[in-house]
Amino acid sequence: MDESKEVMDINKLEIFIAAMIALLSILTAATAYYSHMEDSSSTHNYFSSQSIIVEASSLYLEANQAIIYDMNSYDSYVIALNDGNESLAEFYFSGLSQSAIDSDNRSSGPFDEQYFDEMYAFASQREAEGQKLADKAAGQNTAADEFQLAVLFSAVGLSLTGWASVISSRKLKLTFLSCSIVALLLCIVQASSV
Repeated sequence: MDESKEVMDINKLEIFIAAMIALLSILTAATAYYSHMEDSSSTHNYFSSQSIIVEASSLYLEANQAIIYDMNSYDSYVIALNDGNESLAEFYFSGLSQSAIDSDNRSSGPFDEQYFDEMYAFASQREAEGQKLADKAAGQNTAADEFQLAVLFSAVGLSLTGWASVISSRKLKLTFLSCSIVALLLCIVQASSV
């Protein structure tokens, strides 16, 4: 009777080991897949953010050129007005951007803070979008690293379970299996914390 119970216990242990190998194999593959997906998204978002930030830099340069043009035109407008040349003054004034014209009509103008905010608005918006995407990419990169740690835990657990399956000593088999259960729990906790 004792011998049949021992054989039954061994069969249950072998089935449990096989189940652990299957479970840890699936967890290793799943966490590696999630790590890859986060890493891929991170790479895509990082390069997209850099493209947007480069575009924003170009927009800042374009705004600077428009500001310089507005200031030069406005100076020429004032000089023409002082010289009494109304038609030339009108010509220079008509070449101003709408933001410059609006700023000239304000008591704080011309070229007040609102003018510069308007001129740089689109460039600032694009820069903020690029920075937001870069921050998202950094978060995804961190998530990919966290999933890789889960892969490490599950791979170690899989290795320990594999050794438990070939060891003949019951005590050593149970020791390796216990360690693989700890690795399994660490993998689950790590993966679910991402």
